[in-house]
Amino acid sequence: MTKDTPAYALVADIGGTNARFAIADLASLELQDIRTFATAEHKTLADAMRAYLKDEPQKVAHAGLAVAAPLLEDTVTLTNAAWTFKQSTLAQEAGLDAAFVFNDFEAQAYALPGLTAAELHPLGGGTAVERAPKVVLGPGTGLGVASLVWSAAGWVPVSGEGGHQTFPAENERELAILERMRKGLERLSVERALSGPGLADIYRAVAASYGFSDAEHTPSEVEQLAIAGEDDMAVQALDYFVKWLARFAGDMALAFGARGGVYLGGGIAPKMLARLEQADFRDEFERKGRMTPYVQAIPIQVIVSDYPGLKGAAAGLRTKLANA
Repeated sequence: MTKDTPAYALVADIGGTNARFAIADLASLELQDIRTFATAEHKTLADAMRAYLKDEPQKVAHAGLAVAAPLLEDTVTLTNAAWTFKQSTLAQEAGLDAAFVFNDFEAQAYALPGLTAAELHPLGGGTAVERAPKVVLGPGTGLGVASLVWSAAGWVPVSGEGGHQTFPAENERELAILERMRKGLERLSVERALSGPGLADIYRAVAASYGFSDAEHTPSEVEQLAIAGEDDMAVQALDYFVKWLARFAGDMALAFGARGGVYLGGGIAPKMLARLEQADFRDEFERKGRMTPYVQAIPIQVIVSDYPGLKGAAAGLRTKLANA
């Protein structure tokens, strides 16, 4: 930190369903006064920021915000929520001096070097190669992907929209399930399956393949029924989800050369650790033909930190202010 870097700042992690806010100590990245709003509670992001700050006793003038959206232009539209805002005017609208916006998984990438062993749950593999690229991905309301690469200036996050690539199928049964999920759509992206809504859609597709066209369960219900073994169709749906998540994670490890580790974030993976610990997840991750030895050495870690997006937004803001 430089002498001009503020001690504290507003940070936020804006997802498709919830917006989490906190005050961050930019030296330690410690968080305080964490509060969560449903995005539907406020008309705009600036409204939500002002609502949080009106009850905050200390004055803050800077903000770092992780948002679930691509940041291609000044105007940002959240992928899975109704908020739209301009990066250039957000700070003024919220009553701040400056606001820096990060893609949500860009922020997750910023957070990786600062995560402790207690905030990570290992899922096999070898030892991470020092300063080798890392990749973080994870299903939640959507599916985020970002990498972290080393440079002369330190760690640099590289955000992307890998969750929107076309979903592949490896056999006739998978193709039949995916075709049921694709019905009415121009194409089926990976995010359509590897997300909370996707798990429910997989269940509906599996149920429809057995003639149960009106079967409906929430994602959490599908997971609970599957883990309890109370519904064979839920078991199949969760098996597909886990298999496809592992396969996608292995693909991203290859795409980014992530010998520094693959990290699973998002809201779903930490809630199904027992299922991810089963051998088929790691087996599917490593099943890459001639590249199997390459991915066998790559460690997988599930991020079990409660607020990695907030920590990442704080780390990103600190970097931006130091380089301003």
